[in-house]
Amino acid sequence: MSTSQSPSKIQLVTRVKWGLFRLLEHLSDLRGNSTAGHLELDRPERPLQSLWVFVSTIGELSAIDPLLREIAARLPQLKLVLITDHPHYRDSYLARYPSAEVCVTLGHSADATALALHYPPKLVVVAEIPCWPSDAPCRFSFAFLLQAKKAGAVNVLVNGWLYHYTPASRMDAIERRLFKREYLCAFDAIGAQTEETRQHLLTAGADASRVVVTGNIKFDAMQQPDWSAAKARSPAMLGALIDSVRPVIVAGCITHFAEQEMVLDAFLSLRARHRDALLVLAPRHPEVRERMQVLRNYLEQRSLPAVFRSALADAPIAAQTACLVLDTMGELRDFYAAATIAHVGVDHNVLEPLGFKKPVTVKRGWNTTYPSYPVYRLLMDSQTLIEVTTGDELSERWLDLIDNATYYREHINAIDETLTLARGSVARHLDLLAPWVPKDR
Repeated sequence: MSTSQSPSKIQLVTRVKWGLFRLLEHLSDLRGNSTAGHLELDRPERPLQSLWVFVSTIGELSAIDPLLREIAARLPQLKLVLITDHPHYRDSYLARYPSAEVCVTLGHSADATALALHYPPKLVVVAEIPCWPSDAPCRFSFAFLLQAKKAGAVNVLVNGWLYHYTPASRMDAIERRLFKREYLCAFDAIGAQTEETRQHLLTAGADASRVVVTGNIKFDAMQQPDWSAAKARSPAMLGALIDSVRPVIVAGCITHFAEQEMVLDAFLSLRARHRDALLVLAPRHPEVRERMQVLRNYLEQRSLPAVFRSALADAPIAAQTACLVLDTMGELRDFYAAATIAHVGVDHNVLEPLGFKKPVTVKRGWNTTYPSYPVYRLLMDSQTLIEVTTGDELSERWLDLIDNATYYREHINAIDETLTLARGSVARHLDLLAPWVPKDR
């Protein structure tokens, strides 16, 4: 379907295809559609005009935070609705935005209808992914954009990036085949991270006049000018760590078991030289009991005295503790502030610790299709990250930084220079959104 076709014809074709898709979705429901029946939403006494925001993870919410807060400040009359397909993110989302409504959905069309009924949108912001249906390990279906358009809302995509994922199910594949172009054309404005992403979107059918390269908001979001331990969820624990003289390694988003073992072995080597060192280890998916039991086994095998954050009150970490397992949600960024050195798991957000001017080590093997990859590549090319392949190499790099104050300072200065050049995406996004989010409103 060409964007040069008349609006009425486009709407007619879309309506016909949507009717077909809803029939197929209904048949899938009868067979036990896994996306049905998962809506979690507080119903207000009366409909509230709203700002819908879909973010795939807590990290993405942090990434767009400076832009989202500016948008919300300019549109205070709208109720902020954070849409997620991860129910365990609710508490962390509300900790960041206490007055928001959190809508948990797996993307079923009935959920979009219910959300629009109770929280009719005036503006919809999709953050980073998906740029087209099912192009990510998260679900934000075409139904939500369609319902928003029916309500007269403006739809925008910010920080756009593509995974190039294969749809996870037959219904997802059908949705993409039917509505990939319509999904893109439902956006009134798209901010793409790179020119390469922009070209992919244009090839897929996006309107060239609506797609602008805005860079990556994450470089702006990483700045923490107003951060203090007193504002964190664990102020006593963090404050004591920051005031202590013990070396603190904060290893965040460690997904793979092999990398967990590499980090633990490197830390054992580090402790041979620095007996007071502390490892703060934040594994991915702490809500999965089986994964946490594997980690417990690793710690026991290495005789590392460890405590788990979920079992502790907010108090200083005991001197004899070697490892704090950060098995809570939404606290990792604050703990990076207490780090001497940070290690970030493969394919995850290196900018959060860099925002606190902490040296960052990473393991080789990043996936080129992940949204974290452009940041990783830029920072590797500028020699901002320290990359390793083995536990021995990792412990050596940590010791280099801890034992050589001059090298440590030089590395921090190089980080600052590189990241200063990469900022400015929030301002470019606000320029793109100015017709609908004016500054003087």
